[in-house]
Amino acid sequence: MFDDFGNILDNASIRITHLSLDSLESSLKGPAAGPLGRPVSVLSLALTYYFFGLDPFAFKAVNLAIHLLNGVWVAWLTVLLLRAHPDANISPGMARWLPIWVAAIWLLHPIHHVAIILSVQRMALLSTMFMQLALISHLQATAPTAGKMEARLWLMAGWLVFWPLAVFSKETGLLFPLFVLLIEIWQHGRTGRQALRRGYLAALILLLMMLAIVGAMLSYLGVSWLDQAYAMRDFSLAERLMTEARVLWFYIGQIVTPAYTKFGFYLDDFPLSTGWLSPSSTLFAVLGWILVVLGLAYGWRRWPMPCFAMTWYLLGHSLESTFLPLELAQEYRNYLPSIGLILGVGYTVAGWLQKFRLDHRAYTFAIVAVLPVIVLALFTWLRSNQWGDTLRGTQLEAAHHPHSARANYSAAQALFAAGHGDAADPIGGQMIRYHFTQATAASPSNKLSLLGALVWACASGRPIDESWIRELSRRLEYTAFAPKDLELPSDLLRPLIKMPDCLPTEEVIALFEAGSRNSRIPISLRAAFLDAEADYLLLVAVDPNSAKTRLDAAVRLSPENFALRRKQESFAIILGRLPQ
Repeated sequence: MFDDFGNILDNASIRITHLSLDSLESSLKGPAAGPLGRPVSVLSLALTYYFFGLDPFAFKAVNLAIHLLNGVWVAWLTVLLLRAHPDANISPGMARWLPIWVAAIWLLHPIHHVAIILSVQRMALLSTMFMQLALISHLQATAPTAGKMEARLWLMAGWLVFWPLAVFSKETGLLFPLFVLLIEIWQHGRTGRQALRRGYLAALILLLMMLAIVGAMLSYLGVSWLDQAYAMRDFSLAERLMTEARVLWFYIGQIVTPAYTKFGFYLDDFPLSTGWLSPSSTLFAVLGWILVVLGLAYGWRRWPMPCFAMTWYLLGHSLESTFLPLELAQEYRNYLPSIGLILGVGYTVAGWLQKFRLDHRAYTFAIVAVLPVIVLALFTWLRSNQWGDTLRGTQLEAAHHPHSARANYSAAQALFAAGHGDAADPIGGQMIRYHFTQATAASPSNKLSLLGALVWACASGRPIDESWIRELSRRLEYTAFAPKDLELPSDLLRPLIKMPDCLPTEEVIALFEAGSRNSRIPISLRAAFLDAEADYLLLVAVDPNSAKTRLDAAVRLSPENFALRRKQESFAIILGRLPQ
């Protein structure tokens, strides 16, 4: 599903057949999953393939096992955080039960469902696991009962082992020093000026370290990296920042008071903020965060736990929900940030309940604690049941998110793959056409939905709507290409080779030419359209001379492409234009 294709299914590098250092090293040579390559996660995927092959059940089962293990670390981390807080205002009994409750809520929360069933999110699971172990090690090292040697060993484990493992699982592991800074303030914020001064000195050192790491990454990626990345999106940096102000409030709502129909596998239907009042909730969301920041600055001594929880949540989102040109919203980004928020809610409610004189205190506490666990477990069961069948899951997802391009595209694909929509199935055909139309209308630059509609019409013997071809040509030539569009030359070529009578040759050539003229995409991708056009001219139109002309044009456009030059030379030999 979704990103599984590029990172797992179409990544031949992870398909290792024997265990050796060479095979494990070769598994890292596939497409880069992130700026740092995420080698720990890639090795984990390669090992899963080695033992189980491309069995989706195995990949998801391993994810679930890591998630369960992470629940243990959540409970342990909660115990240490409560011990580190100098002014805990809950009873010893409550302090014993709270870590179990936090772990249960976190383990069963439906917002983590996508992180588990989307196999490639092994990266988020592993990064969070090692991040927690690093924080646990730091808390163990700074505990008052830790001896000097014990403290050194814990620090070495946290900073030299678990932190690098977190970073090389996913780049969000870079946030570890900021979480340590938060814990230092949490530990020393109310224990005297000297301790506070030491905490702030450590915080300054950690902050400088974090800035140095970020600077090194930006230097590695290049100055123009951000501009090039945003060129692949339908939104600007300013629009993304304004939208994320609303997205972060949306996440909080789904974590604290979840609404089932608002959960989504894709969330690409989240409305973009194009101005402070477009939509009007943008301004209120930004003002709300300004008030939160002011509250954090001035309310730390009075409300330490709510401030800690909200700061943890914001730190967890400080990379993926700020300036980086990623998708606007994804549920799995809450895998780590939700820990602090759940702890803050549980701690605050427990402290609030203790102030009341209750006749049946134990029963009241049990009901308040167990009820949300049951509700969240029910939601998670419903989501798992929905996605237990691909056809049912995609149709329900499209029903819950009718303006999601990806949800509608997936719904149409699933219907088609299940045998619906052929010439003898008019109702299925109407449903497929509806979903492709919805997907096209939902995103002004979506191209796969139009290509999908063309392929479906050809395969089912239905007439092709000429407006689909015109609109696809326009989008290929003038709109931005998302990461999913980078394979469009081959995505367009494959079905046209299998169904050579699908479209007239001149219309097919016009589509490839449109892609090759798009000035918003990399030159290498424009050359790939010409290369695919050459293949079509050779294999379908059986016009080797025209094919060579387009291949020559591709090489002129991208002369540094060694594979294209090799192909050009081989083609020339075949045509007898070079000495044998």
